[in-house]
Amino acid sequence: MGKTAAVNGNGVADTKPAKRKNMASNKEVLGHALGGVGQNTVYALWSGFITAFYTDVFGMNPAIMAGIFLFARIWDGINDPMMGIIADRSKSRFGRYRCWLLRMPPVVAACLVLNFTVPNFGPTGNIIYAAITYIIMGMAFTSVDIPYWSLPAAVTSDPEERTKIFTTATLGTNLANTVGNMLIPILLVAFGGTGSAHAYFMTALIFAVVGCVLYLTCFGMVREHVEAPTEKFSFALAFKSLFTNKPLFCIMITNLVINLAFIMKMTLNYYYTTYTLGDVKLMSLMSLITLPSILLGTVAAPFLTKALGKKKTLLGLMIANLAVSAVFYLVGYHNITLVLVMGALQILFVGAAFVVISSMTADTIEYGEWKTGQRNEGVITSTRTLITKIASALVGVAVAVVLSMTGYVPNVEQTEHTMNAFHFVVSFLPGIVMMIGAIPMFFYTLTEERHAKIVAELKERRAEKENGTNN
Repeated sequence: MGKTAAVNGNGVADTKPAKRKNMASNKEVLGHALGGVGQNTVYALWSGFITAFYTDVFGMNPAIMAGIFLFARIWDGINDPMMGIIADRSKSRFGRYRCWLLRMPPVVAACLVLNFTVPNFGPTGNIIYAAITYIIMGMAFTSVDIPYWSLPAAVTSDPEERTKIFTTATLGTNLANTVGNMLIPILLVAFGGTGSAHAYFMTALIFAVVGCVLYLTCFGMVREHVEAPTEKFSFALAFKSLFTNKPLFCIMITNLVINLAFIMKMTLNYYYTTYTLGDVKLMSLMSLITLPSILLGTVAAPFLTKALGKKKTLLGLMIANLAVSAVFYLVGYHNITLVLVMGALQILFVGAAFVVISSMTADTIEYGEWKTGQRNEGVITSTRTLITKIASALVGVAVAVVLSMTGYVPNVEQTEHTMNAFHFVVSFLPGIVMMIGAIPMFFYTLTEERHAKIVAELKERRAEKENGTNN
């Protein structure tokens, strides 16, 4: 057999050796990571601070806020898989997924600014405005997020190469989260304070521009090398790839639980530093301290998975995080140094866990193709986005409950009971919740060895089909 002529990201036949499909250039790995930086620059502000903006600036009742979050996530249950199908069926000279990194970033940027704008429509009108702009922002973000995380499977079909891409991308997203959470409080104070609508608007404008530019940079640096399926797309097979994919189902549950732990901690960090620790600028210091942890955890993940396997690595990270969370809770919040160190260790384990989960989710793409005969990167990747949004909604509801039950009052000194509740949620609760995610792993059977056999069998099927077509 001769060389396989793949179609590159510009719609031109690629006559390079066939193994190029299983390799990602350093430029592409970096470009994909920069897209993750742009994505999480936007997400750090939108997910991490929209709750504080709604309660402390917009003046929204926590119960109404929780209702908006819940309705948005119900809609995501329809919208996210739908976007996955749209991405899988996309046809353009730029590829199936890469084209969305050109079309949608300006829309995401505009929506981010609108989310952090306080209109003058009256109490009811403002709530309607907030609900509409929040839901539209979620849809716009999904239209880029799903194609972005589907790209690695379209760049290469080699598991180790994909792990390298996911590792670098996760490093980029974690860095963006850390730097974002470090800069946001500084920018808010510089533009008028955490209670200022103008401060949030200006911060959103800056983050929107930076995020948009980095999204477009990713588009320019990455190409799709894995050939798109030539068969007619089947909706039935797309949904079958979800409902018959047991390893994906296990990963989805674990991913949901870990996201719950992580997002809850990040959301409460604003309240924790502002009221329990007494200075919102400590949030910036906290983010700076966790930066080495993110680097270490993200870089260590591939080495751990290679030595122990992905499943054992993930379980080990959960146990380690639980131990650190228990110590964090017991040392209390009066020693700022210990608070910073314990928080950094938590982020180390969570960051490494997200690398492993991303790689395990990508492995289920071949499993789904093996079961159904149709490759559905976008549909399967949509579950990752949906899980993150569901977790955000549940956290939004949980935060509303915590704020209501503890008697939280914005912009005043809190009671000892409220400050202790914030400490528990930031310190011990993430470890407890994350440990629950270990349960589905006992039913996860897609080992590295089994995945390799599935990939080999898929190659044989394609070769047989190609030979049959040629004959």
